[in-house]
Amino acid sequence: MLRLPGTGLTSQGSTVVTGICGLRQAHKGQSDEHKIILVLVVAITAALVTQPASAGTVHSFVFTENSPTSLTVTYDGSPLTVTFSNSDIWTFSLPVGFSFNDVGFQQWTEPENSNLANFVSFGTDVTRGGFVESDHSISNQFPINADGATVEVGTDGGVPVFATFNDNAAGFEKAPDTGSTMGLFFLALTAVFGPSRLRSRQST
Repeated sequence: MLRLPGTGLTSQGSTVVTGICGLRQAHKGQSDEHKIILVLVVAITAALVTQPASAGTVHSFVFTENSPTSLTVTYDGSPLTVTFSNSDIWTFSLPVGFSFNDVGFQQWTEPENSNLANFVSFGTDVTRGGFVESDHSISNQFPINADGATVEVGTDGGVPVFATFNDNAAGFEKAPDTGSTMGLFFLALTAVFGPSRLRSRQST
């Protein structure tokens, strides 16, 4: 056996054998590489787990009209307080963190009459209450959606908020008295939003 000076290697014939120092250096290099790979795996796994969850988070209102006197409103599956005002007219509470879009109003067409709509207000800068009227004449001033459609209506803590209106009251509804319905509609809007805000909306 011949020792090769300064190398940590020995030679047995034509075979070179790694010495203790050489083994330690090789093991240390492999250990550092394993640590780096482990850190990268952990970071990539964390990114894959958290990113899709935050990207898929949204909030949602669901309105369900069951009859001219029955309406339910949920937010992320939890019921909101709904107050019956008159036939086809309700008010409802809004979540604390909710902010409506620039329009603040949406309409969903009646399934039995495309000239009528379910009108929904998502509050104002002053009030924290929403307003719903069924079977009112469609207004071209506000967005018009099909019954059951889902549309974006605002944000909650920077997260988008969507709304869906399901009209299941077609069997109970009849052609409304347009004059009395519109009178109640504007009376309710005045009470909820105030006369100055309503006049500015009508003049635009």
